[in-house]
Amino acid sequence: MPQLDNLVQRCQMGELAAFSELFSLQEARIYRLAMSILQNEQDAEDAVQDAYLRVFERIKHFQGDAAFQTWMTTIVVNLCRDKIRRNKVRRALSLDWIHSRPSEDNVVEEVFRRQRQRRLWSYVNQLDEKHRLPVILHYHERLSCDEVAHVLGIRTSVVHSRLNTARQCLRHMMKTQSAGDGKLVSEF
Repeated sequence: MPQLDNLVQRCQMGELAAFSELFSLQEARIYRLAMSILQNEQDAEDAVQDAYLRVFERIKHFQGDAAFQTWMTTIVVNLCRDKIRRNKVRRALSLDWIHSRPSEDNVVEEVFRRQRQRRLWSYVNQLDEKHRLPVILHYHERLSCDEVAHVLGIRTSVVHSRLNTARQCLRHMMKTQSAGDGKLVSEF
């Protein structure tokens, strides 16, 4: 993304207007990510502010080994992890931020789809952090397994293994808690 690369370079040279523009481009994405992990508006807003400061402090050290968005995602994920550790509170994931508008013909189908999705994400929330975060980053944030590995600081093979284990756990939860509604797992 040439525009993003240009903004990053301008930020590294200390141009405050470029930094403001860069953050404006990333703010919605990192807020959505923080909300997905923390499931609390205030905590997510705090994480976004902390990320803003952290990026501002460290942008000169960004060397471009990974894409800027991956680097920033790593910062946000680590800040959220720290907040979870400090709070020692696990909140249920919710996908209420999805604002798709079904046609009148598909209202019932859309309601069922959203119910299945909420139920699935409530199961995801029951996973331990080492399995939950790869699921969020890969399926929700649509990062590749290589990008997830970079964000979490683990090998790509470990990401694949954790996603596989998470899918198996989710299938088991759904079999025992949902009386075999196999449509849920198909989203993964």
